[in-house]
Amino acid sequence: MIGVWYCDHPRMLEVGVRVARGPDWKWGQQDDGEGHVGTVVEIGKPGSSTSPDKTVVVQWDSGSRTNYRVGYQGAYDLRVVDNAPAGKPPSNIWFLENY
Repeated sequence: MIGVWYCDHPRMLEVGVRVARGPDWKWGQQDDGEGHVGTVVEIGKPGSSTSPDKTVVVQWDSGSRTNYRVGYQGAYDLRVVDNAPAGKPPSNIWFLENY
């Protein structure tokens, strides 16, 4: 079974983390539809006009790539997906609640 967690601390996300659409998703089929996953490829930085703080860039498995809110404007477009065999969340990510 795949575990999915809502991440409330965007600074703890890192490149390589697998994600799926989250509670504030409003981007149609950019992810190729509900249940599809992607990989964080860039972390937003303060002062950046293309990837501001509290955003991340995701490369979706379907091929598209864009940035999403992970606390920006109080919204969370993504959920962290853990597909580890033991079902334990990665130790480097802070989770607010389990689903």
